Order: sequence, then structure tokens, then C-alpha cells
Amino acid sequence: MKQLSIAAIAAALLFACSNEKKPGEESGTTGEKKETTAIAYPYKAEYSSDFSMSDAGHAKMVLDLYKMWEDNKIDDMKPLLSDSVFVDGADGMKFNNTVDSFINFAKQYRQMYSSTRPAFDGWMVVHSNDKNEDYVLVWNRDYSTTTDGKTDSLRVHACFQIKNNKVTGWSEFSQKLTPPPPPVKK
Repeated sequence: MKQLSIAAIAAALLFACSNEKKPGEESGTTGEKKETTAIAYPYKAEYSSDFSMSDAGHAKMVLDLYKMWEDNKIDDMKPLLSDSVFVDGADGMKFNNTVDSFINFAKQYRQMYSSTRPAFDGWMVVHSNDKNEDYVLVWNRDYSTTTDGKTDSLRVHACFQIKNNKVTGWSEFSQKLTPPPPPVKK
């Protein structure tokens, strides 16, 4: 009976305690400030090493471009693109011209595929503080079928540059995905 009474008192104390946060108090913090010490990197970044998180809406815009590509709605891309667009393709292809030229180029390129399907592993929006530029970094797998039935799959990393809330261009890097091994027979 004593054990039951002790358990009841302990439960009453737990419910009586307030879980309200005091002003300025955050969950999981001790109130101590973290010290930041300068790190001596073995290399110096050629472009920038001062990045912060950027506008999540930029990622939505880039993912909308992927969806338009997948759905073969190339004309719908135009409002999301700047007046001039650059593309550095993983295969060495380089494009740098007006948005209208890009739309025409993209339509011709997309006609080679009966289907494309991206599967996204992740994305990140970053802002280069010292250059005042925004980027969306995307990691995905791309599964495509050409109009003659050839299938392909790639692991892709793309870096999209954003200026004035428009995509100005991107660089792509890819590698072939190897097919999964056949199932083990028992």
C-alpha cells in the first residue's frame, strides 16, 4: 500500500509541474552561448565560403521546372526563367542565350524522350553572403526513356542560380546508376 501511495504522490507532483517556457527560454537549450572559433581550412574557397540558408520559395520554383520538364510543358517554364539563360550540361553541352531560344532548345531536346521521371533525394537553398547570390542545390535520380525505347538512369546533382526570383541557369553533374543486382535464389 505504501508503494501505491508513493506512486500516486509522484504522479500528482508530475502533473502539478508546469511545462511552460519562461521568456527567452528555448526547448533543449542550456542557455549557454556556443563559442565560435575560427577554423583554419587547408584550402581557400575560390568563389565563396560564407553561405547561409536562402528563400525556400526558390526550391519550389526549381522543382516546378522539373515537373514542367517531366510533363513536357516546356512553354510553362518561361515565367520562371530570367531573360537570358545558361545551362552547363553534365555531358559537356553548353547553352547561353535568350529565354525564347532556351524554350525552343528545350522543346527540341525534350522531344527525344517519351518519358522522364525524377526521384528527388534532397534539395537545399543557399545564399552566398559575400557575393549576394542565391542558389538551389538539387540531388536526384533521373529515369528516362527515349522515343525509340532506350531506358537510362542517372544520379544527378544540379546547382541552379537564382536572381530577382527567376532561374538564370544551372550546371548539372551526373553519373550512371548501376542496375540493382538480381535477387538471390534460395
